[in-house]
Amino acid sequence: MSPNVLLINPSIGNASQNKRINRVVGITFPTSIGILAGCLMTSGIDVRILDEQIDPISESDFPRLISSMQSPRIVGISVLTLNSGRAYEVAQQVKQVDPHATVVLGGIHPTVALDEALHADGVDVVVRGEGEETFIELVQLILQGKDYRGISGISFSVDGKTIHTPNRPYIDNLDSIPPIPYHLFETDILRYPSFSTVLGSRGCPYSCLFCSSRSISGKKYRFHSVDRVVQDCTTLIRKYKQQSVFFADDNIAVDRRHFIELCDALTKEGLHKEAFFHASMRADNATDEILEKARATNFKMIYFGFETGIERLMKIIDKRETVAQIVEAIQRAHRAHISVGATLIFGLPTETRQDRYDTIKLVNSLPLDSIRFNTLVPYPGTPAYKMLAPQGKILIKGCWENFGVQYMWESDDIPYVPDESNRIELIFDTMYANLSYYLAPKGISKLIMSPVAGGNVIKLKKRWFLSLQELYKMGSVFTYLFARFLSVAIRMLWTNIIS
Repeated sequence: MSPNVLLINPSIGNASQNKRINRVVGITFPTSIGILAGCLMTSGIDVRILDEQIDPISESDFPRLISSMQSPRIVGISVLTLNSGRAYEVAQQVKQVDPHATVVLGGIHPTVALDEALHADGVDVVVRGEGEETFIELVQLILQGKDYRGISGISFSVDGKTIHTPNRPYIDNLDSIPPIPYHLFETDILRYPSFSTVLGSRGCPYSCLFCSSRSISGKKYRFHSVDRVVQDCTTLIRKYKQQSVFFADDNIAVDRRHFIELCDALTKEGLHKEAFFHASMRADNATDEILEKARATNFKMIYFGFETGIERLMKIIDKRETVAQIVEAIQRAHRAHISVGATLIFGLPTETRQDRYDTIKLVNSLPLDSIRFNTLVPYPGTPAYKMLAPQGKILIKGCWENFGVQYMWESDDIPYVPDESNRIELIFDTMYANLSYYLAPKGISKLIMSPVAGGNVIKLKKRWFLSLQELYKMGSVFTYLFARFLSVAIRMLWTNIIS
């Protein structure tokens, strides 16, 4: 029987993410629609999922796609800032085929950009914040032919007037959320480098300037039971033969006791002998005890949000840890024989060019196995956006198409440049920081030898350097990146000469 509900993960447009770069960037597992699909199925509701990263929908596909559904038809679209333009296109196409279909948007972007989302053609309802309980109740009422406009956690328009129902409380018992039905995605398992993704917790007690996650998950830290996380890992490792599991938690070690219990349970089950694990944590949680336990459980890589090597900037972004703490955590992890990845942000408020080069020097002196330098993107809902937008300092191109942390490889129109910086110099410095690491002998050797060198971004096959196809792919990417870098470098030099 055909389902009434279709869940869509929209694609990111080529203007935001170059096709050649996409060849080596791993497709992100669509956790959001996976979780929603599990909730619907547990409630006895059939659902179809469609991930445009895997199966793009052409305009001519919509009549067949929508007409194959039963009425009443409900289309749920999971939306991030970077794919919001495509989400609105999908909503409009659905309505053109069936004006009576209910189009529901959810995710971070429509939660924090409500007016924009509700004014988009074809959008009926926005589910705000954590959407599982809200969406299930919404779908059940629509299928029963009942009015859904009184439920908590939604926004909609009536006769041009926007209505927001009361917020829905955060879910205290995360185990009430069913496991992701991985079997819905298994036919494309080889196309998802991050197929083995587990989300063990939600919420973060910190309020970093650049982070928008609190808009969905809140500041209260909640976690699945150890048994539930082990169950998910067992499914991925033993049923789907995954050799690694990525914990997508913002910070896996907020609760020290819970992390230690999780490690002990994974070890007791013997999963540490069948796969390795990787996860993110804050430096101030990475004690020797935590790192030793992680190593014993076969955590091969830990990712730290390094952000900046300048203490003054660390205070501005409200990180609530110091550069010294992060450096020490990296060194401790290295001594514990755990590979370390780090992300950094250039273009922070008040940042100077000297700040960036001091950061590069510090980072290159550390035993890191994966590094990514991004530019600051003040996403809607972040403290950065709330601070900078009223000052008119944020550049929004099209429908947020420049709101990618690596957009400097596509165009000069990055969304924010601090007053103390020059746009072209900022782009050049960020490019240089990335290239100087990965094109140095140490970086090249890690790309060749280490399975985790690309972190969670670059996906390399084993012994990729022995495959002509993979070598061509990497060569094509390098040629594109170098040409873009050279163009920026020439323009920067010319500007400096004539000024």
